Amino acid sequence: MNGLRKYGRWFAISLIVFMVSIFLHECGHGLANSIAGIACSTGFNRVGDIYKFPSADDFRSYYSTAPSVLLDFGVPCTLFLSVLGACIYAKAKNRTLQYLGASLAAGNSLLRFVPSLMVLLVPLIKGKPHVEDEYETGALLAAKFGSDIWIYIPAILSVGITLFSIVWVLRKASGRKVSKPGIYAAVSFIVFCVGMVLASILDNYIRINWPAR
Repeated sequence: MNGLRKYGRWFAISLIVFMVSIFLHECGHGLANSIAGIACSTGFNRVGDIYKFPSADDFRSYYSTAPSVLLDFGVPCTLFLSVLGACIYAKAKNRTLQYLGASLAAGNSLLRFVPSLMVLLVPLIKGKPHVEDEYETGALLAAKFGSDIWIYIPAILSVGITLFSIVWVLRKASGRKVSKPGIYAAVSFIVFCVGMVLASILDNYIRINWPAR
């Protein structure tokens, strides 16, 4: 029973941290768009027209025609939280702070590692690009510098940074002789899957509107 309570506590903390993290990720997109002069709304999963919800048929009627800009705080915010979480876990002596740090590192790492890996692997498997934040940034960099090599640089960086965070946490956990780290990892992936479903649901109810500056 103690084991179940321990993993249940990890699940609950990780899910709360994940939902806050993905919300901050979307706010990063909203703030960047606002600064770039593009009015929009953000929630937990999708960016669209200001004052509109994803359930609306014209949710992206304006946003889909807006010019793409390099300025973006969404991915940097998530990568920062990933590394910050690993740092907190490595330095913290308090169990609560360790849980917070590890959940920050795990949730935010998965939030960028999974889509970035798809950006890199889908073209090899299906022969067509997989569009995520990193791919869009890479495409803008390629257009700016005139070389297609830039297309996958952001995805490679995201994979590298998130792997660094994950490995740092796992090595520290090994040093602390954490029992059954594989179960914690499995629960973290379940949290990621559940969190993405919840994000799509909450997206239709909680929005922040970002007017153009």
